[in-house]
Amino acid sequence: MSIRSFVRILCSIVVAFALVAGNAYAKKEAKEAPLYPNATRKDPKNDMSSSSVQKDLQKALDALNDNKADEAAPLLQKIIDDPKAGKYAHALATQGQGQIAYDKQDNAGAIKAWRAAYDMDALPNNQQFTLLLNIANLQQQDEKYQDSLNTLDEYFKATNGGKAEAYALQGNDYYRLDKYQQAVDAITKAQSISDKPNDNWNQILMASYAGMDQYDKAGAIIEKQLAQHPGDAKLVEQGVKVYVNGRQFDKAQAMLDQNKASLNNDTLYQLYRALGAGYSQEKDGDMKAIDAFAKASPLAKTGEVDYYRGSLLLNNDRAKDATQALQQAITKGGLKEPGKAYLMLGDAYNQIDDVAHAREAWTKAKGYPDSQKSADQRLNLGGHVKMTTQQKKKN
Repeated sequence: MSIRSFVRILCSIVVAFALVAGNAYAKKEAKEAPLYPNATRKDPKNDMSSSSVQKDLQKALDALNDNKADEAAPLLQKIIDDPKAGKYAHALATQGQGQIAYDKQDNAGAIKAWRAAYDMDALPNNQQFTLLLNIANLQQQDEKYQDSLNTLDEYFKATNGGKAEAYALQGNDYYRLDKYQQAVDAITKAQSISDKPNDNWNQILMASYAGMDQYDKAGAIIEKQLAQHPGDAKLVEQGVKVYVNGRQFDKAQAMLDQNKASLNNDTLYQLYRALGAGYSQEKDGDMKAIDAFAKASPLAKTGEVDYYRGSLLLNNDRAKDATQALQQAITKGGLKEPGKAYLMLGDAYNQIDDVAHAREAWTKAKGYPDSQKSADQRLNLGGHVKMTTQQKKKN
């Protein structure tokens, strides 16, 4: 598995950026604190003069607040169709149509309506610019990451800054486009201007560092989160995988051993198996690999880890231990190459001078095409088969 695909599986970051406030409607207009104090645009004047339009609009918005879209929809359309209603009423009614579409999970319809409302340039800044942020959010949900970035660029320019959530959204877009350094920069910016940074932002930051093979930085983020949320199973799993991918196996093992009580058996098995596979590829890592596979063994549903463990034991002159591991592997079953397991089992018995059991295992190995030739060669020798370490590894 490639590093990049691992990062995707590791995080599966569909970060739950909720739509930013601005699409709910108050029963009475009230002076709100400015969300975008650096914007040069001034709030436009409310040009809605007709009391009947105001009454219909308030009724429609009350219905929206009460999740009664069927009551709101005809009133909103009536306002939109009235040329005398004014730009403000038209914009607010169109925004309401976008809310109905959004509630129906019609992202395209919501984006279209909100963009139309924005282009009318009639809403107060708090609602006007939040529409752009919500559009960018939906574009991201639809995996239109570049469109989302373009909308965010428009938002940042219009607001002369913007909210922390917008930079976090931008960071997620960059991450999805494999622009990891830009993602790091955006998330770091979001965290720097937020009083309460979202934990999800750290997920993007960690995954972006991993995407750049900066596993120390990715691991440090997870270690910090674990200190704040001890025993968080998701964080433990992510941390171990990050360290394994970064070939920092001792850190992975320390994290796993310290937090194994928080993991279910399936996850624990998979992580110890991954740790064992990693150690086995390192120079002088066989003993640690054997230990990791031994920890995975009781949790495994098949004999694969015992097969790997037996192979390493055999290659490290621990033939007696290898017979036990390989026999356990065969008993559990589910092996991809059962013939080779019997072949190795015979070799292990042969090394401890148990010729009868060696020949029995080799005979069973003959029943599998991938090991038939090697088994025949051993059996034809008629007795002990002395093999070098290189020969054992080859076979």
